[in-house]
Amino acid sequence: TAGNRQFRRAHPPYDIGYLSGYTMDALVKGTITGDVGGSFNAGDLGEKKITEAADGGTEVMLGDPFKFDTENIAEWKEVY
Repeated sequence: TAGNRQFRRAHPPYDIGYLSGYTMDALVKGTITGDVGGSFNAGDLGEKKITEAADGGTEVMLGDPFKFDTENIAEWKEVY
């Protein structure tokens, strides 16, 4: 169960917000339509591509999430 996991994977919340802002801006300006294959520049996060999601919709992937565990949780405490 989730309570017994020795680690957790997550994206930094500030990167999720940053990507969301750039995604919405690109949609509003017509740079992307939301269709698979579209791409846009997400500032410091670089070029992002719209891909097909597992549920048949579309998504923009931030990248691989960070792995938080007992070895590195103390350093992340300072970030959040």
